[in-house]
Amino acid sequence: MNTLTLATLARPGIERASLRPFALQAAAELRRHLRAPDFAMAAIALPLFFYTIIGISRAAEPVPGGGTVGGYLIVVFGIFGVLSVSLSGIGHTIADERARGDLRLMRVTPMPAAAYLAAKLVFVLLASAAIILLLGIEGAMTGARLPLDTWLATAGLLLAGSLALAPIGFLVGFLVRPGSAGAVNLLILMPLSLTAGVFLDIDALPAAVRQVAELTPTYHLSMLAQSMTGLPVRAQPIVDVAWIIGWCIASAIAALLVYRRFVGRQFA
Repeated sequence: MNTLTLATLARPGIERASLRPFALQAAAELRRHLRAPDFAMAAIALPLFFYTIIGISRAAEPVPGGGTVGGYLIVVFGIFGVLSVSLSGIGHTIADERARGDLRLMRVTPMPAAAYLAAKLVFVLLASAAIILLLGIEGAMTGARLPLDTWLATAGLLLAGSLALAPIGFLVGFLVRPGSAGAVNLLILMPLSLTAGVFLDIDALPAAVRQVAELTPTYHLSMLAQSMTGLPVRAQPIVDVAWIIGWCIASAIAALLVYRRFVGRQFA
């Protein structure tokens, strides 16, 4: 039996072995957050609460030009939720782990850095999916009147948006001092939520603020998602997607550089 045959036979076992640290770390990440009610209140319950107090009586109200108030609220509070998950579930978590010395402890374990980082992305996806699903249920119960195919397309876009925004959380976690992570997260969450239309309709913003808003990823994600629900917005799909991907790549590169400079040496 030649070397190539041996390698071919061994490959499945090698792949299973390489996935085991990732699976274990992903499970540990999920258990950690399920045991943290403060995170659930901040990142998951808050957008649902905002939708309830605003949309419970207005969800079925039609918007001039197409769509409903409920559809708009699902989009903007969905963006608020997935951004909050990235900042709290990744940024704040990594900062806390740095403060406790967890990353130095991981250096003596066989777990690769890729498994540690990928496990946090899995958590972001699952937590974002929970927020989007619960918002959809609230929308259906309050009369937002989104057809199933429209809802599924919008949910898929918001879920993809959660991955695009996740590198911002990594950058915060690797760069910000642990004691300042909460304040920095808030300073990022509030302006980016504003540019998505969470607190005020984007067209109601002053012209100068609106021009700045058009440079942010949450603005373009909001435009795409609102257009999917039939709302009359100035969406430009190619431009919007390009801006979102550009922000994702730029923040991922920045996070990688900071990681290699300050954090990477803590792993084996």
